Amino acid sequence: MTIFFPLIYLFAGWLLGKTALDFKTAASWVLTRIAIPIVIMFNISSRFSSMSTIITATAVCMLTMLVVSRWIMRDPVKSLCFSYLNIGWLGLPVASALFGNDASTIIIAAYVGSSIVGNSVGAGMLSGSRFSLFKLVQTPPVLALIAGVVLIPFSQEVTRWCAGLYDVSKFMMSFLGMAVLGIWLSKIRLSGSDILQEIKPFLLKSVVMAILISLLLILARIFHFRLIAENPATLYLFCLLPPAANIIVLETHYLGTGESAKPITCGTCVSIIAISLYAVVILGFRVWGVTG
Repeated sequence: MTIFFPLIYLFAGWLLGKTALDFKTAASWVLTRIAIPIVIMFNISSRFSSMSTIITATAVCMLTMLVVSRWIMRDPVKSLCFSYLNIGWLGLPVASALFGNDASTIIIAAYVGSSIVGNSVGAGMLSGSRFSLFKLVQTPPVLALIAGVVLIPFSQEVTRWCAGLYDVSKFMMSFLGMAVLGIWLSKIRLSGSDILQEIKPFLLKSVVMAILISLLLILARIFHFRLIAENPATLYLFCLLPPAANIIVLETHYLGTGESAKPITCGTCVSIIAISLYAVVILGFRVWGVTG
């Protein structure tokens, strides 16, 4: 049932977009300034020892994807759609349903890594400013990362006293993010040709991701990092994820536009089909393994 929650939130945003309320700007501010930083800070402070390698690997992979995208396209929105994946809001419920607790740990850690890069480097790309380490340190996700590292010695206290706040922030992150996308969708028209146009970038992104993940698995086996080495099916799920819905939040916050709504939505449609086929294959192997 959790797999369908992102779609429910998307539909709720679409309905809200049909009203006269301008909800998207306020929701984007809450996400970028409050909810996402709290999620990053909580995970870093309470789970850093088991997540640090995956966080670092995800950040490196995403930066590599950004470099590749600069060879292909110059538009910062399209570049983010190519490299910034919907790991937390769509990948987490799917991976949890298919693969269980280890998958959840991997997905959450990967989300933290991608969120730090996407919300800092992505913000710089959309704002049109040149890279500045000083400005990067001032972005909410990096400040949250620093705060999380400072709080590592107090991880038990953070887990005890802030678990409720974390749960609320995680829900807000998922609900508000997909709702903002739904609001923009209510204002545009989609056609079958729009979805077909997203197949080529989806396949290109999947190939690049598959290469990076294969290299990561080889390194994990060499250095005996069990969590990565023993969960290849979870990692290859990343190849099928669509552009992050958070891109529309960043675009709304920094540019006041919604150009990414169409590629995100069409990419999500393609991704849902691909993930469904992947799930059928995974479940088929499990059945075959039991009965065979």
